[in-house]
Amino acid sequence: MIKAIIIDDELKSRNILSALVSKYCEGVRIEAEAHNVASAVQVINQYIPDLIFLDIAMPDGTGFDVLDSIEDDAPEVIFTTAYNEYALQAIKANATDYILKPVNIFELQTAVQKASDKIIEKRNIETAMALLKNNRTGNTNPGKIAIPDNDGLRFIDTDHIIYLEARGTYTEFFCTGGNKLLSSKPLKEYESILPQDQFFRAHHSYIINLRFIQNYHKGNGGYVTMAEGSVIDISKRKKRRFLEIFHA
Repeated sequence: MIKAIIIDDELKSRNILSALVSKYCEGVRIEAEAHNVASAVQVINQYIPDLIFLDIAMPDGTGFDVLDSIEDDAPEVIFTTAYNEYALQAIKANATDYILKPVNIFELQTAVQKASDKIIEKRNIETAMALLKNNRTGNTNPGKIAIPDNDGLRFIDTDHIIYLEARGTYTEFFCTGGNKLLSSKPLKEYESILPQDQFFRAHHSYIINLRFIQNYHKGNGGYVTMAEGSVIDISKRKKRRFLEIFHA
């Protein structure tokens, strides 16, 4: 979910834009509104939005003053204004888009999609950096792992993971209690992060938690039955290493 704030000195404009976003921009939630520069800075620092819809002309300054006053990393910005002469300045301010009032639905959806793509990319980069840091430091909290989702990161106990399965470039986590989580990261990345004394790459499509194995069945590579009933193949080239772990 993308958290957004509307900043406009006109109540009618805020109401119209809020209604349009709610109806036509799926995945965007309006968290708050502001009517001038001072209140805008306050709500931005309070809600830490991903996206702001920003008017330019306000009683105590301009939308550019708002951007200059933001303390933390700036959110994505879509300018919504009745004035077209500020477009170049908006580009220099690294705005995602610039929409003239009255707001056109198609232009709004296009702008929001561009902002959404940037927000998702930013989240993925932050997640990758966090995972890389965990890997390099040996994971400062080895009992948990960070799974990226639409809202940021979800932390789960590694002891609750039964196995992981590759889904193309994604990875699906199968956890105790029947819980499932889908990560945008590939299986290979988790192989280097998860504790190697607990997790085993049994197959090119699977990583299993050794603590949840119930039975091993002989065969070319063989297969294991996990605690919740799943049957997972052991690849032929992984068989020897797998049996060595259990001194079998």
